[in-house]
This record gives sequence, C-alpha cells and structure tokens, in this order.
Amino acid sequence: MVLWTKLQQQKAALLMWIQRQETLVMVLLAVVIGVLSGYAALLLRFAIEWISLFWTGERTWEQTIKTLPWYIYLLAPTVTGFIVGWINLRFLPNGELRDVAGVLADMVQRRGRVRSRLLATEMAGSALAIGGGASLGREGPTVALGALLASEIGQRLDMSEQQLRILIGCGAAAGIAASFNTPIAGALFALEVVLADYAIATFSPIVIASVLATVIARSEVGNFPAFTVPEYHLISTWEIPAYILMGAICGLVATVLIKSMTPTRIFLANLLPNRLLRPAAAGFVVGVMGLMLPQIMSIGYGTVEAMMLEHIDPQLMGYLVPLALFLAVLLVGKLVATVLCAAGGFPGGMFGPVLFLGALVGALFGDVAHAYSPSYSESSGAYALVACGALTAAALQAPLTVMLIVFEMTADYHIMLPLMAACSVATLVTRSFGRESLFTEALAERGIESHWSLEQSWMRAVPITRIPWRAIPRVSGHAKLGELKQVYTGSGKGCVQVVDDEGLMIGIVTFADLQNWLIDPALDEIVVAAEVANRNVAVISEEGSLLEAITVLDRETFEQMPVVAADNPRKVLGMLSRNAIFSTYHKMIVKHGEGERV
Repeated sequence: MVLWTKLQQQKAALLMWIQRQETLVMVLLAVVIGVLSGYAALLLRFAIEWISLFWTGERTWEQTIKTLPWYIYLLAPTVTGFIVGWINLRFLPNGELRDVAGVLADMVQRRGRVRSRLLATEMAGSALAIGGGASLGREGPTVALGALLASEIGQRLDMSEQQLRILIGCGAAAGIAASFNTPIAGALFALEVVLADYAIATFSPIVIASVLATVIARSEVGNFPAFTVPEYHLISTWEIPAYILMGAICGLVATVLIKSMTPTRIFLANLLPNRLLRPAAAGFVVGVMGLMLPQIMSIGYGTVEAMMLEHIDPQLMGYLVPLALFLAVLLVGKLVATVLCAAGGFPGGMFGPVLFLGALVGALFGDVAHAYSPSYSESSGAYALVACGALTAAALQAPLTVMLIVFEMTADYHIMLPLMAACSVATLVTRSFGRESLFTEALAERGIESHWSLEQSWMRAVPITRIPWRAIPRVSGHAKLGELKQVYTGSGKGCVQVVDDEGLMIGIVTFADLQNWLIDPALDEIVVAAEVANRNVAVISEEGSLLEAITVLDRETFEQMPVVAADNPRKVLGMLSRNAIFSTYHKMIVKHGEGERV
C-alpha cells in the first residue's frame, strides 16, 4: 500500500514536471515517436511482403505477373477478405472509420484520443489485405500507426488536447517520411493535411519526428526513394500548357475517384449487409479482374516505376495491343478495383492507388502528346512522373506536400515548374466540385466536420474562467413587481436574477419578460418576481469552455448567459455576455497567429 502511494505521488510529480517543461518534453516525445513510428512503418512494410511471399512466392505481386497460377488471383483476396471481415467485426463493431480518416475523426470527436483498437486493423488487417492482393497502399495505415502510437503515449502522460494534436502530427509525419524517404514532405504532410497548423511550436517537434523516422527507415532499407525516377527535361516552354491540360485531366480523374466512394459504399452495404462477407465478395471480384489485368493487384509500385521508366509491356490477356489502349483499360480497371476494395471494407491507404492512377494518366497523356509533337515534348515517362504528383495532390487536397514528395524523390529543380503548374490546376479542378478529399469524404458522409477541428481544439483549451464575466443583480422570488422594475432599471445590466430563499436561481428577467407587465401600474403590488421570471434559461458550467459557450450562443438569440457552479446548476456565479465571448475568441485567433499559447 505504501509502495502504491509512493508510485502515485511520483506519477503526479512527473505530470507536474511535464506541464512546467512543455517545450523540452514535446521535443523528447517527438524523438520517441519518430523512432517508434519508423520501426512501425518498417514492420508493416515487411509484414506486407511476408504475406505476399506466402501467396505468390515473391515479395511483390508484380514479380509474378506471368507465372502466378490463376487460382491464386481468386483465392488470395477472397480468403484475406474473410479474415479482414472478422477483424472489422471484432475490433470495429460499429463500422468506425480507420486509416487517416479514422485519425481525423478521432481528432474532431475524441479530442485527439485515437482508439487503441485501430492497431489491429491497421497492422494486421492492412498487411493481410495488401499482401493478399487488395488494390490499396501502405502509406495510409503507416500514418495511422504513427498517430496511434503518439496518441497512446500522450494519453498515458495525461497531455492536453493541443499537445495530443502535436504528438499525432509527429506520428503522421514520421509515417510519411519513413514510407517515401522524404522527411521534409513528411513534416509538411502533418502540417497541411492532419493538423492544418503552421505555428512554430507545432513545427519543431514534427520535423524532429520526421527526420528520425527517415533515419530509421534508411538504416534498414537504404537511402533510396520510393521509386526509381527518370531524369527530367523540359524540352520546350510550349510543354507548360500541355502539363496544365494534363493537370486538369488529373483533377477530373481525382474527382471521379472521390465522388464514387460514398455511392459504392452505400451500394455494397445494401447489396451485402453482412460485414463479414463484404470484403471477401469485393476481393473475389478484384481477383477476377486481376486475371485479365494482373497489374491492378496489391500496391503496384513496380508498375508505376515501369511507366516512369517506359518499360511497360502492353499486353491484354496475352495479346499485344497499342500502348494507349492498354493504359486506358488499365486506368479504368485500377480505379474500379481501388474503389471496390476501399468501399468493400479492406483496410489500406489511398496514397499508393492515386500514385498508380496518376502514372497511368501521365503515361497515356505523354504517349499521345509525344506522338503528336515529338520535337516539342518529352517522352511519356516524364509526364507519368508529373501526373503522379498532380493526381495525388488533387485527390488528397495536399498540393504542397505532394510537390515536395516528388521534388525530394527526384532532387531535380527543373521538374518544379511543370509540377507546380499541374498540381495547382489539378487541385483547383477537384476543389471546384467540392472541398472533400479521399481522407475526408468518409467524414462528410457521416456528418463530421473536419475543416475546423484545429479551431475547435483552440476553443476547448480556453476555459470559461478565462472569459471575463460580470455580477448579476438579483431579487427574491417574493419581491413585488415594482421592486423588480427598480432593480432592473437601476442596475443597467439588462437582466435580473430571481432567486429562492436559499439564494438559488428561479429564473432570469430581461426586458422581453418585463414588457408584458408594464401596461398596468396596479400590478406592481400584486405580481411577484417569481411570476415574471423566465425559467427556461440556458446556462454554462464554470468548468465549460469557450467552444461550449459559442455552441450555446449559436443556437440561441439571447445576448447573455449565466455561468453556474459545477456542482449546482442553479447557483449562478456571474453573467457571460455575447460580446465578451466573441472578444475572447478574436484575441485567441490573434495570439495563435503569432505562435503563442492562449
């Protein structure tokens, strides 16, 4: 018992030290998260390769396109679909969101407390699904794993919501950095997509985590980018309009991908209500498609690299066909397979598929452009490289992150002009059809507003006690109407509290309540204050936050709101005005913009 008491005291002392040394602690935690997330990314990568090795005999599906028996295409995604369906039912019984969307949802609804049971679906589920041939990627689950580890650490240390957000950003940055070997882009991904926050206090720990995760990944797999990319050349300035046109096409393809997710999810849910069977059925259909287009199976980075290096073998079911026809058919097939897998319940990310689709659009566009004007255009590999970035930027609504990913992979400044043009146009085209991305469309379907989650966390961090409130005059419920009028006009506060014999609130009187009693002066000595008081009063607890106050005022028309004791909702401590609430909100915005804590 004595030992337990000492442990509790030490824990309390540690938590107090953490609160006093916040900057140092956040840096130390960023180091821990960067290392753990780097190893988690490697573990997921190797797990996918092990599952692929089990089914195909090789570490990737692309290596067995010409030798894999036909029945493996049907068996692998179907069997893994059954297992994934069981994992979904076991660990996400209510169909909760996962991957990056799940992280964003938890940041909005659970104040950064990411559910620990996501670990099973992100690690085991994603490895089984992608290794078994599902047309998805590993980067999304890697981000979720990093965020999960960060959130668990933060919750164990009783961190605040704002601190949890920064730690989650560290995990997300580490996941992207370890996956693509791009530390700068990893940090920017966390700031642009996950947090939407560029404050200095947020930036530093995220950069540290991103760098360390990259170091961990490089120590195991080498200092190599995710793809071997071609040397880029801008043949002519006349190519820039061509890249802009290709960017617009990428934006349209990204829009089709985003807009098809929700209808497909609804269709499959109605067709197969059983969540155990749904992934298996989707996997079987994808397997049938794989017999005709084996390139659609699993991640497909080998095929992406082949398109960039122009090493594509354009064969459909054993027949050599024109390259443009092959790429067009493969584009449709990969898009359908990806939507089926994601909507059918397979865990996995969308980074890989959109990179694949972008390479297809670029290779197809480049093949046509180069055939039409060989003297003024680069070959199809260069267009595939740029389109990878453009379509990914549009689908994820993260142009800055994607530009940096491509730049870090190529280390070639010359690619930036066409890349910036294509990414910007693609993002604008997709945004013209709506603000949602592949990360947020599932949130929008469930009515979860993610675009102002950062602002919500700021407002939750401001307690009601930080907002100035004023005293409120009060009268007894037995007081005559005449006395009530005198107190109301004499105070100039615009409201009066009516209390019982114990000093607890009966109701509030405003001018709207008094005006019906002003016509007949004879009522001044007949009517008592308790009869006039409005008893339907919206209040806020002293333990509430600025967000709660604004939420109440959004649905009400009154200008003032009583602050009540946490242990007694009838004990009024003061009156909070609408002006004071929004004045505090504006000061908070200014302070955060300057990089300060509220």
